[in-house]
Amino acid sequence: MQPLISWEAPDHLYTDKSNDWYWSVGIITITAAALAFIFNNIIFGIFIVVAAFALIVHASKKPKIVRCEINDRGIVLDNILYPFLSLESFWIDAHDEPPRILVRSHKTFMPFITIYIEEVDPEKVREILLNYIAETEHHEPLAQKLLEKFGF
Repeated sequence: MQPLISWEAPDHLYTDKSNDWYWSVGIITITAAALAFIFNNIIFGIFIVVAAFALIVHASKKPKIVRCEINDRGIVLDNILYPFLSLESFWIDAHDEPPRILVRSHKTFMPFITIYIEEVDPEKVREILLNYIAETEHHEPLAQKLLEKFGF
């Protein structure tokens, strides 16, 4: 399948974490787990510790560079095809840094796909996508914005 346009981009944004960030997560985790243990909710306390560990591991992970392409069947991200039939609409947020495509999917558990477009002209990507799916203004979900703000 011949790509109409292709580029490479990180799969997520990454911000370096300071020691203060790790200390904050640790203090909040210990406090929450201690409260759970005090109220005799041992399983929830263990869950808090395990969840915090998983959170720290995930937040420390450097982004993987993925190959992005748009072809006449859909959008391909690192060998995963998102067919145009499963996509509802898109919005290119060129004013955000870095510029990104927000694609709304028909899937329940993954309604938005965020694709960063630093290497290519956003207007060219827009012209190609308009041939296949509708352009509708989308905004990143509040949870995603908050997680980016807190460094996740």
